[in-house]
Amino acid sequence: MILQVTLALAALSVAASNPVCCPPSRFSAFQHLTVSNSTTTTQGLHYFVWDGPNQRYFFGENRVASNYYGTKKTIYDYKKGTAYRIDSVARTCTTFPTQGKFLDQENVCVPGGAVNQGPLFFGYDQDTLHGTAYSSNSTTPDGRQQNVIAVVSKDCIPIISNTIITGNGEGGKVLYVKAYVYIFPGVKDVSLFNIPSYCYA
Repeated sequence: MILQVTLALAALSVAASNPVCCPPSRFSAFQHLTVSNSTTTTQGLHYFVWDGPNQRYFFGENRVASNYYGTKKTIYDYKKGTAYRIDSVARTCTTFPTQGKFLDQENVCVPGGAVNQGPLFFGYDQDTLHGTAYSSNSTTPDGRQQNVIAVVSKDCIPIISNTIITGNGEGGKVLYVKAYVYIFPGVKDVSLFNIPSYCYA
């Protein structure tokens, strides 16, 4: 269920010109997503990989002891303009077009026009992480989107983002909270982006 919510949020992304800043071109992390409205709250933990040079990113879910990255995954390939939703156990694959621009996805970059709201500090004493908060507003197909994004001040690595979408859908306003944890540079396993043959059957 949580991945369907992620797909829906990706579809709401809108174009933002010239990001204020972006993180290193490749990084991996766990993304904790909470989605809440007046009727329900849903949470999920995804393995997330951002591959900037190839304009693609990866979500893995349904993680088990024998599969660290998850048995279900979604790959967004912006060079091809195609996304793939893959279930490696059921051996099923669904394709659909990507939406918006690559650098506007998942609140990884701080969007152009965002306003610096000042510093944030996480942790304690010498272990303090220095961050910066930004706010932005944009219009989506079903309402006004408001973002508050916190990133590491030094290199713009995302820490947490809050997105409020004011639409007329069921449940009224929707709050999306994304937190990035266990972040490390690079792509540990590039084969995560391999598309299985049954996607082309």
